[in-house]
Amino acid sequence: MSKLCLLLGLVVLVASIGVDGNNRRPPCAGRCTQKDLLSSRTVCVRDSRTNTCTRLLPCRLREKNCLRRDNGLEPVKQTCVTRCRNIVGGSGASGRCAPRLRTPAPVSRDGKRVRECQQRWCLEDKVASCWKNRQGGCSVQSRCEARRRNCSRKPGNQWISTEQWRCRGITQGEGGRRCRTRPIISKD
Repeated sequence: MSKLCLLLGLVVLVASIGVDGNNRRPPCAGRCTQKDLLSSRTVCVRDSRTNTCTRLLPCRLREKNCLRRDNGLEPVKQTCVTRCRNIVGGSGASGRCAPRLRTPAPVSRDGKRVRECQQRWCLEDKVASCWKNRQGGCSVQSRCEARRRNCSRKPGNQWISTEQWRCRGITQGEGGRRCRTRPIISKD
């Protein structure tokens, strides 16, 4: 009987450890070390509600997010370091966020159409010829290259095949350069 009780006690103990282990979160990684605290590198954290930016050491940000996670809050995300450029001071200094240096690129609505156009199969011809656009630029490229580039260009500025002499001095893959113009020959 004692062996049976011992076996049942062991099974209950293992089951309770397994259930308790599933509810426990793993400990937070990335606590600040002495080396981290001596570092001069900081990250910028932005509070979007108040437009306030704070400079923090990367390990302090990890610690802060660990506490927020334990309290069931969303983690704090870092933003571009240039948003903290007006804040004087090291880690822990706060202030009004500086405006962005660059605006994000606009999201293209026809991005899927452009991708599909560029991925269309083309019989890759090895012969490169001269192509011009409406802005007076010339480029040496194959027919397939011109078609792929035209996928993302406006209809009024497409690459159009032109005379070979206009591209004299331009090599393939060089991009667009100003087209050559023939000198005006006056006959007497």
